[in-house]
Amino acid sequence: MLKEEFENLRLEAHELLAGVPVHSLHKVVLPGGRSGMTVREINELTGFNSEKTEVGFVSEALFWMRGFIGRILGWDDDKELIESVSYLPRLTAGQREKSLIEPGKAEGISRVLYCFENEFLAEIINRTVHCFWLAASEKTEDGYVLYMVVYVRRLNWFTPVYMALVGPVLKWIIYPSIEKSIVRNWKKAFPAAQEENLKPAASH
Repeated sequence: MLKEEFENLRLEAHELLAGVPVHSLHKVVLPGGRSGMTVREINELTGFNSEKTEVGFVSEALFWMRGFIGRILGWDDDKELIESVSYLPRLTAGQREKSLIEPGKAEGISRVLYCFENEFLAEIINRTVHCFWLAASEKTEDGYVLYMVVYVRRLNWFTPVYMALVGPVLKWIIYPSIEKSIVRNWKKAFPAAQEENLKPAASH
């Protein structure tokens, strides 16, 4: 099973996020690529969490609507809350030193916790939810696999209500759009890879 496969990976997120429920788990097979690619290089090449991510009109509209509602209701700007619940203070000195990106650096609506050779972890905090998203890469015989995981930590009574409302949209529209964009960008970078193998492998 994909869940067991993921749990058997040697990732520091397993310990750091122990007790935080996994909201979604996806695995994308990426044939080809260059030798020794880090997860940061894969993210940058595929456009994961960047402007290169082409999610389509419907997904873009949903993102805009969420941002619009968030601004009206004041969901997204609460520095005091962010500092009080962030997992940044939980990082060890070794994790901070090893990170290829400075912990705490802002990337879009996320804040980077760390970036190792094959593991990238960031968090999103607002008044509705405390979300972590993880990207982890593994080398295979003919390329790489990319695991994309979203964890959701309950902040208050509204968190489960909010997730119940947005969960179906994330599962059926947003996440599939992101996966397709990753595959499309990888294919453009490595056109020699066998097309029949270039597809999302599984999701949970």
